[in-house]
Amino acid sequence: MEFAIISDIHDRMDRLEACLSLLAEREVKHVIVCGDFCSPFVVQRLGESGLEVHGVFGNNDGDRFLMSKKAEAFPNVHLYGEYIGDMDTLLEIDGVKIGVTHYPFYAKTMVKTGWYDAVFFGHTHTYFKQKFGKSLFMNPGEIAGIKETPGFVIYDTEFNSSERIELN
Repeated sequence: MEFAIISDIHDRMDRLEACLSLLAEREVKHVIVCGDFCSPFVVQRLGESGLEVHGVFGNNDGDRFLMSKKAEAFPNVHLYGEYIGDMDTLLEIDGVKIGVTHYPFYAKTMVKTGWYDAVFFGHTHTYFKQKFGKSLFMNPGEIAGIKETPGFVIYDTEFNSSERIELN
């Protein structure tokens, strides 16, 4: 099974639409968002996509209350606050135990526990991939295109592999 990891959308709807189009072509059904949606209309669009969305807030997510209200309107959208990965919010997709946060310093702590098969984070706007023990430690880069070429990652649970997709 494939799922997408995206981060740092920063209201760039054009690039989000390009991402969603590519995910539809590949028949990807799950998306993890590592924060910085920025506005409630981004959450709404993700909900309308029909994808199963699991996301955390970042430092630029202004109206978290309204974003949470938008998410409640879509049973396929799950917002978890600052992180996913404690005993109450353990995310598992196709047998892969996943930790998610926006912040690199939380992600470093999470990956060091050894509890996760993968830990994903955002914030730096820079694609990063490393193995840490048995875990994958990754930042998918940014959708916004502020610091680097916009893009995201598709993770394949069957082959335990990932592919960086760049957006034009």
